[in-house]
Amino acid sequence: MRFLRYVSLVDAVVAIMVLFVVLLPPRTMRVVWAASAEPERLALALAEARVIDDQQNPTRDGTLVAELARRLGRSGFHDWAAETGARGALATDKAPTQWRALLAASIAYVDRLEPPPALAYAQRALAACEAARATDERVCPSWEEVRMDFYTRHLEAGVASGIDARKDPHGFRRAGEAALRSIRVKDLAAPAATPAPTAVPAPAATPAPTAVPAPVPTPVPSAATPAVPPAQAPAAPR
Repeated sequence: MRFLRYVSLVDAVVAIMVLFVVLLPPRTMRVVWAASAEPERLALALAEARVIDDQQNPTRDGTLVAELARRLGRSGFHDWAAETGARGALATDKAPTQWRALLAASIAYVDRLEPPPALAYAQRALAACEAARATDERVCPSWEEVRMDFYTRHLEAGVASGIDARKDPHGFRRAGEAALRSIRVKDLAAPAATPAPTAVPAPAATPAPTAVPAPVPTPVPSAATPAVPPAQAPAAPR
């Protein structure tokens, strides 16, 4: 009875909970390497770290800014991609790769369906590429310049059409494509096989003409040969 005086209901509940925790089997835990679970997030974090580390460089690299903006846009963060490209273009003002940051900002605004600022950044990127090629052609290859030229003309035609890209994105795209002349470089379909020529039968051989025998010449009577009197017809009976 003295023991019951010192043990209350709360003590009993606590004791039961302790026994419940101690006697339960341990919970299974699964350990997975974090880098293999989400490669896209790892690549995005790595691109951001490279851009942050490049801030100490006096001449920033526009390639790193473009890579970060591209991965942000692929992940669906179009607003952050546009902001990253715009700020990167300002930070890489003296870098020869500024055109990459400008182009990344333009693409991010296209993803946001805002053609006017996208066109402005595309024109600046094309001008920066031409200026960089004047110093070193390897900084902005010719095929990159041609690609940006087509991209800029596509945006110019779409903006000039007056079509709202948010309301009619397909119409805006068709208006841009109408300004570009399509060039067919290679036919992907296999050409049809040329049928074999039909064999023409050889003409039949013309038979050789049959030899006609020459006429036998009639012998001419000579003077030495006595003439044979013609046979006289028998006299009619009287």
